[in-house]
Amino acid sequence: MKIFKISSLAAAVLIVAACHSTKKTETTASTPVAPATPEAPVSEAVKSKNGVFAPGEEQVTAIQSKYPGATLAVLTEGHTIYTGTCIGCHGAKSIYRIPEAKWPHIIDDMGEKAKLSATQKEALTKYIFAIKATQPASK
Repeated sequence: MKIFKISSLAAAVLIVAACHSTKKTETTASTPVAPATPEAPVSEAVKSKNGVFAPGEEQVTAIQSKYPGATLAVLTEGHTIYTGTCIGCHGAKSIYRIPEAKWPHIIDDMGEKAKLSATQKEALTKYIFAIKATQPASK
């Protein structure tokens, strides 16, 4: 009988400890977002303040003067690399804040460390330059 009481007490202590744990479960409220279609331009309302957002036709049009063969698929690949590989390692850096002239060196240096292929670095470059080309005017 004494062992049963001790076991019950131990179980109760574990339950109380678990309920008062400092570890919180992550809950996120999700708001439905319509998927971006290639025809839908990215409006100023959905552009992030640091320039990290999925590209749209506005970015494709803006970058085609510099890279005539640029497509939404290539820019989307660059976005995927930036939001996965780049941000996954050191967090988001403001695409807007860094001057365009510095990006090729950054992409070469970081691309080597991240073991990006030449094609991946090219997609990343086109994505960043497309975002820079549609950068809002400074206020």
